Amino acid sequence: MILPAPRSVPRGTGLAALGLGAGYLLHLMHLLGWTSGSPEWALGPYLLVFLGSAALIWSLAARTEAPGAWRWVAAGTFCWGVGNALYTLGNVQAGVLGFTDPWFLALPACMLLAFRLFERRWPSLPSREARLDVAAQVMAAGAYLWFFVLAEQMQRAGPSLLSNLVAALYPLSDLVLLSLLLAQTWRGPDGAPRGMGFLAAGMVLFVVADTGYTILALRDAYEGHMWPDALWPLAALLFVAGAWQAGRVRPLTVGAAPRRPRSLWYGPLAPYSALLAGFMLLGAVRLPLEARGALYATFFAAVFVAARQTLTLRQLEDSRARLEFQSRHDALTGLGNRRQLHLTLDRCGSSAAGTGLLVVDLDDFRFVNEALGHRAGDAFLQRTAATLRGQAAALNGECFHLSADEFVVIVPATREEQVRVAGEALRRALREPVTLEGQVLNITASVGAALRPADGLLDGAALLRRADLAMKEVKRSGGNGLRLFDPLRDDAAASRRVMIETRLRGAAERGELQLHYQPQLERGGQRVHFEALLRWQDAQLGAVSPAEFVPVAESAGLMVSLDRWVIAQACRQLAGWRAAGRPWQVAVNISPPNLVRPDFLPFLLRTLREHGLPPAALGLEVTERLLVENEAEARQTLQALMDLGIEVAVDDFGVGQSSLSSLLRLPISVLKVDRAFVTELTGDRADGQAAFKVVQAVVGLGRALNLRVVAEGVETPEQAQLLWELGVDALQGYWIGRAAPPETLSEQPGGPPGAAARPAPGLV
Repeated sequence: MILPAPRSVPRGTGLAALGLGAGYLLHLMHLLGWTSGSPEWALGPYLLVFLGSAALIWSLAARTEAPGAWRWVAAGTFCWGVGNALYTLGNVQAGVLGFTDPWFLALPACMLLAFRLFERRWPSLPSREARLDVAAQVMAAGAYLWFFVLAEQMQRAGPSLLSNLVAALYPLSDLVLLSLLLAQTWRGPDGAPRGMGFLAAGMVLFVVADTGYTILALRDAYEGHMWPDALWPLAALLFVAGAWQAGRVRPLTVGAAPRRPRSLWYGPLAPYSALLAGFMLLGAVRLPLEARGALYATFFAAVFVAARQTLTLRQLEDSRARLEFQSRHDALTGLGNRRQLHLTLDRCGSSAAGTGLLVVDLDDFRFVNEALGHRAGDAFLQRTAATLRGQAAALNGECFHLSADEFVVIVPATREEQVRVAGEALRRALREPVTLEGQVLNITASVGAALRPADGLLDGAALLRRADLAMKEVKRSGGNGLRLFDPLRDDAAASRRVMIETRLRGAAERGELQLHYQPQLERGGQRVHFEALLRWQDAQLGAVSPAEFVPVAESAGLMVSLDRWVIAQACRQLAGWRAAGRPWQVAVNISPPNLVRPDFLPFLLRTLREHGLPPAALGLEVTERLLVENEAEARQTLQALMDLGIEVAVDDFGVGQSSLSSLLRLPISVLKVDRAFVTELTGDRADGQAAFKVVQAVVGLGRALNLRVVAEGVETPEQAQLLWELGVDALQGYWIGRAAPPETLSEQPGGPPGAAARPAPGLV
């Protein structure tokens, strides 16, 4: 949202300003002697400038951001003009107390009140160090004021205490104005309110004119209509220019981050410059020879100390800047870190332009560290960072490193297509092979993208969340892709995942989990092996598919507890079947993190013992992922299971990343051919022939390694016949029997008519 702009300055105000400028020119011509006339006649343009400036500043104040402060400036200008009129018309003698002094002294008082109002909104000295620096500068200026003005005033003081006090108030009021000016100087140009530059320039002219007038008056050299009289009205015109500029404030964007004032180079030198000014003043004082030598030696000692302190301050400033950089950037890649990312997002949020954000996650980066070591992994990340930095620069964007394998790129964009093009450019750049330690690495990336519309209603955290959700959806789909955030799709999916995780944590206690058992058909037609499959019927979500809740359980760290619940329930069911004279075997799926836990084997043996089951009654199925990620850790556990007589099967064999060498090293007893190959066994088509050969090879491999081979996903009698001919040991699938509750299973169920194996034609 944009705040409404202030009203434009009326045209009459501009004409009034031109009139004031013309009045000042007439006054200047009179000072230069280009016109003739009485002093009373010359007073007209002079008063016109002051009183007209006061009226104009007052009218412009209502359009500024600090109207009260500018009205005090107008009041001070008006009082000074009245004082000048009374001074000229009354022919007041310089240095003598009169009725004009309160009017003159009102200007610095009004300025002080105005600056107090400015300070409330725009503090100029936020730190104690800055206030001390300004105090040192003011004291140095006060020393000069004493030496050249106040000391002589005291020497020429008259018998009237009040007159002497009023005379001293003029230079002291100039010192007040000077202190206000120094405070504004410390603020810097970036932090000052609009119009402050003209106001400060006018105050400088006032201080110079006042000081010049005082020195001339002390020397009895002021004769009226001299150079100070040219500076006072010019200062009033600068006040008008300041109010004019302050009344033309640009529209402000809601939520825009305030500009940070630039560090001032003269800040650390301020106390030393004040000290130098003091020594220079002492050098002008007439001193004995021995005192002058001591003064010079002390001066140079102070210079050396100041130089030493300045170097120390410079080193501290460099260290501070270095620490600030390190706190915002990643040490490995040199890219901005999460803190810098959020600062950049806040800055982009205050912009009226749209912003595209892309989260880049490297697929399977951990294998680089595992295969080549962390040093090579760091080198790969540095090259990736350089690639993304170059791409971001080409897109006029910025790049950040959030975690080991996650980067963020921010680009200017107003349409989703622009973000999509940027994402594809990043993916193309990352697909380039990288050679490290003689190895050629080809790493793909999952990219999630989101667009912040130009309306600015979406903050940086929400934008990052959207892109991260899109990236995780790419990961769930297998990686190596680009996905643009869709609010209707991804927000709903994220909310459902949160709901699934929340409800899943208490599902077992609420009795919502149940095991269904799917049979395997042996070559002789018996069904004595079953696979336990977890089902979840939630009271709020309804039936939730394992394909949906298992990934959520894995990411939430719930698989260990779920696996153990499944084992306990399967053992309880096995005990019941065996008590009824059904010596069946049940296989349960175990997640890799659970299998490599040191307490898994004791838990399994304890559960079997509690239900009075022999180890051979239970089988375990592990995925191919175990063979790749946890081979070394799992080998000892698998060997212990095999020694106990527990059957271990590799599930979904052929579609993962396992190697034949893994099968040789790991102790397993069953290979389960994945349904992806079984589904393609359709006869004469080329893909069917290819699947036939793959299954044939897997069966041959199983026979060579003395493994039992089970085919999953059998849905037609044609598939069953082909698999029997290929020599598999058992079939599993919808055609054999769907997964069902234990109470629906018959005592000795058989397969469908003709499901038993026919004599094999010797293909294997």
